[in-house]
Amino acid sequence: MTRIQVGQYAVDDGRFIVKNSSGWLVVDVNGAHDFGPVSALAAAKQYVESGTVPLGQHNFSTAHSRRQSKKEFNAYLASEAKNGNPMPAILWVIVLCIIGGVVLAVRGY
Repeated sequence: MTRIQVGQYAVDDGRFIVKNSSGWLVVDVNGAHDFGPVSALAAAKQYVESGTVPLGQHNFSTAHSRRQSKKEFNAYLASEAKNGNPMPAILWVIVLCIIGGVVLAVRGY
């Protein structure tokens, strides 16, 4: 990764990491959005290097970041199940069923 100027970095694979008002974005050579915003440059660098970002590194001030966090959580559940540990996914389904039951009970269904 090479620093172009303040708030802009070039990545060896042709992508760029740029700073905007809501955090750091990873964009491709055409300027299309690839990932972000994340709150820290370190999180953007980690995404470029490994394709993952630690949970909790998102800037929740934007709707995109909230969606990205949900995608990341779902990817975590899927990867755990693929690695032979379905318990996080099972617990999440149980939590969703309980929440759904409470909502139905409150609405009187």
